Amino acid sequence: MRGRFTLCFRSPYSMPEPRPQPERIDLSQADDPRDVVHRAVACLAQGGLVGLSTETVYGVAVNALNPHGVNRLTRLERLNSSHPFTLLLRGPEEVSDWVPEVSALGLRLARRAWPGPVTLLFPGPSEGGLARYLPEDVCGRVFPNAQIALRVPSPPFVREVLRLLPSPLVLANALSSEGRELTTAAGLATLSELDMIVDGGPTRLGQLSTVVRVEGDQWRIVRAGAMDQATLTRMAGTIILFVCTGNTCRSPMAEALCKVLLARRLGCSIDQLELRGHVVLSAGVAASHGRPAATHAIEVVGARGGSLQQHSSRPITRELIRHADLIVAMTNDHLEALLEHAPDCAPRARLLHPEGGDVADPVGSDRETYLRTAVAIERYLNQLMDGMGL
Repeated sequence: MRGRFTLCFRSPYSMPEPRPQPERIDLSQADDPRDVVHRAVACLAQGGLVGLSTETVYGVAVNALNPHGVNRLTRLERLNSSHPFTLLLRGPEEVSDWVPEVSALGLRLARRAWPGPVTLLFPGPSEGGLARYLPEDVCGRVFPNAQIALRVPSPPFVREVLRLLPSPLVLANALSSEGRELTTAAGLATLSELDMIVDGGPTRLGQLSTVVRVEGDQWRIVRAGAMDQATLTRMAGTIILFVCTGNTCRSPMAEALCKVLLARRLGCSIDQLELRGHVVLSAGVAASHGRPAATHAIEVVGARGGSLQQHSSRPITRELIRHADLIVAMTNDHLEALLEHAPDCAPRARLLHPEGGDVADPVGSDRETYLRTAVAIERYLNQLMDGMGL
């Protein structure tokens, strides 16, 4: 009886085995989000590609110290080629590590726009910056056009991942199969090259970050996005913050009179100051919200060309302190309270009185006392602006 056998062979035209789909984790269903953070960190540390949500759109992230992972990222087909590869940093204080020659303008924009939907483009990378410690292959792929793109995202999950990694993440914007930006994780599921997708739900803003090129003391938007021109103009301006106790007498008077003097020196109206790069604010170390300026303060400031009719008191906050370029206190006690609240603001904080004295509190006094206070504040402000070269 003739034996039976089966002839087996592999056709040269047979289809390759399909690549397994990336692991997809829904943050809203996770028992412990910290476990997902550690899993994402482990994947990134090994050169994995991870789909992550920012506040704007979804992107694909990789460890900046892993050349193999960065090379895999550059080979992805559905990336937005018009958007630069971006380094995600832990916080705005890291900008000078990557751009050592960053200007005061660049520092202001980083401090005020981050974390948030703004990508800052700088010339570079600089020889003195941390980019020199990245693998050569990474630098060639991430900085192809002599520019360095930096961003600090706001989602807590991404910030926690960054905190646990020894290096930044390289982020690329992914596109759907129809070529659209992704605001949900669903479109990432068809990118089989990914190793993990962390589904953080629909993005908060649902549109691209604004890309801003910063060169010295000049900036311009090179791609419109979630943050508009008016907001960025305000952020780019020099912010002067005056501080007293209740924010109803001295600091509002200083704010209003400073605007009058600045407008006079710049040859513009008070309404045009922000467009000319100057924002003037005031607050109180023991202020409540929403109180009007003192009646006599309104009167004497109005007589000198300013207005406190719409003033509403506010307490000092860490955000105000962080954003201010110059913090001007009315008394030594106010300055001491500021430094106790935020010691890191010391290089930007000073007294209004040029010789270190206090501006006396006129609260409860007559109109003549308020007038003397206004005249003194105006004199000190002129000396302050002379010293600032304004």
